[in-house]
Amino acid sequence: MIRSQEQDFGTYIESLQAWSESAHDSFVLHALDCSAIVAVTDTRGRILSANDKFVEISGYPREELIGQDHRMLHSGIHDSNFFQKMYRTIAQGDVWHGEICNRRKNGQLYWVDTTIVPRCASNGKVTNYVAIRFDITARKHAEQRLTANKVKLQVAVNTDFLTNISNRTSFSQYLKDLFTREHPDNRYVCLCLLDIDTFKAINDTSGHESGDRLLKRIANRLKTFQSPDCFIARIGGDEFAIILVSDEPQTFEIQLRKILETMRFRFRGGGLTHHCSASLGYAVSRLNDSRRREILRCADLALYEAKAEGRNRIKKYAHFMKEKTERRSRMRKAIQIGLKKKQFKLFYQLVLPRNTEHRPSFEALLRWDHPERGLLGPLYFHEAFEDAELSIAIGDFVLRQALMDIRHLTKHKIPFDRIAINVTSDDFRDHNFTERLFREMHRYSVPPDKITIEITEKILFGMHNQHILDELQKLHRAGIQISLDDFGTGFASLTHLRTVIFDHVKIDRVFTAGVTERGIDTAIIRGVIDIVHSMGRVVVAEGVETAEQADALAVMGCDFFQGWHFSKAIPLSQIPHILNLGGPPWIRNDPFVLDMEVAE
Repeated sequence: MIRSQEQDFGTYIESLQAWSESAHDSFVLHALDCSAIVAVTDTRGRILSANDKFVEISGYPREELIGQDHRMLHSGIHDSNFFQKMYRTIAQGDVWHGEICNRRKNGQLYWVDTTIVPRCASNGKVTNYVAIRFDITARKHAEQRLTANKVKLQVAVNTDFLTNISNRTSFSQYLKDLFTREHPDNRYVCLCLLDIDTFKAINDTSGHESGDRLLKRIANRLKTFQSPDCFIARIGGDEFAIILVSDEPQTFEIQLRKILETMRFRFRGGGLTHHCSASLGYAVSRLNDSRRREILRCADLALYEAKAEGRNRIKKYAHFMKEKTERRSRMRKAIQIGLKKKQFKLFYQLVLPRNTEHRPSFEALLRWDHPERGLLGPLYFHEAFEDAELSIAIGDFVLRQALMDIRHLTKHKIPFDRIAINVTSDDFRDHNFTERLFREMHRYSVPPDKITIEITEKILFGMHNQHILDELQKLHRAGIQISLDDFGTGFASLTHLRTVIFDHVKIDRVFTAGVTERGIDTAIIRGVIDIVHSMGRVVVAEGVETAEQADALAVMGCDFFQGWHFSKAIPLSQIPHILNLGGPPWIRNDPFVLDMEVAE
């Protein structure tokens, strides 16, 4: 069987050789003429012959082609180097293959896949060239369309759809390319992050359409600073990045201050006029010594510092910012562990009524029973409340523990009026806060008339203002009292007396401390008491530390007193010991010493 196959193959080869020896040149030319564009030129490039397909695709009559230099078809697409390499190859007697763009007589371009075969005499000298071409114009046009679409796609991928400036993807690539290249030693880079101070407020009060218009306005203003050495991108919701490169690093802040000034303008949206501003944080480094992740982190820390100091300003990165962040990170981790290991406790401070026929109340105060530092007050871990997630976790603990403690006091028939629970703006970010509170109250069988919710004026500023007011109204309708804490230390206290539904106003300790000096603090306290009483509400003075302060406040008509003069914050177990359970005035007559001293 194998021998038979070998014989058949040998027979095939012999027949093929016989056919090629007997074939005529005219038939080969006819076959080429039917399928390819064929032309013959001399060694100087003059056309000696051209087949019908050549005539057809070029648009020239044959008589206009013959004898003419082949350069008449040049399109101008290829440079002189292209043709020099081609001529060098074929002049040496070698076959050249490539793709060439030619121009028709009517000016249109066409592409041909070309093979040029030199014909050599017996002495090896080239006598002429045969060029065999195939029309690939359709394929090239498809490739060009594909390339154009890729370019458009690349532009789209790297452009922010809203502001039409570079986006985060483009920013990351630009930064990567910048730090990959080698630069002169005197070349510096400045990476600046810009955050719009008023964006959330405008979005909240005037709608997202106004917010989008503001972003476009900001981007257009930033565009005016763009240059080969100034790259601008939008990298987040209202956050922009600016990359400056220069041999003179001292010029960076000058330019950034110009940008900051440009960000200060009035913006009209949703029928309201807003005063816009921005916060900028930046880091500077020698380009060859920089790492892109490190400089980005440094700029981010500087931006955080700019916002923490009041916004509408520029901050340059300094090493203390990193130390501060690391300390905050350690604190966050320690608090998370503390919550998990039940190191946090609630202590209670007495709120004493002037009218001894009323029962006293208590304010729930958070304490951290630190394994190394002992009992700590919030002053020592206030940074935790700057972290929204951590603040909410602490708020959940306080809420549940306070409700459990109220249930315990009620079960053991300890006489008290209400327990005040402090609530932050982060608690209200959960739009189900009120429903969650009611659910937990039901779980622990705590009635509304045992709870006071304490808020500060600070939570009434910002994007969720109306939502918070609506939530407070729900709580008040349910029978929960609302106390306005730290009154007088905010920016719009009298305005809030008009807009917030409240039962108590707490005068801050900074005013209480000066009440016996008959100065401006006394006038402020007397004015607050008169205003609040005229509205049918009551006043609580906190920070009362002496009998003289208590007497002065009582004369002015203050309704409730809170402070170390009456009781420090104590554990739940000690509440029965400071109450005179036999009747008014609810305060022990004998000296009382706390079991635990608290770091205040």
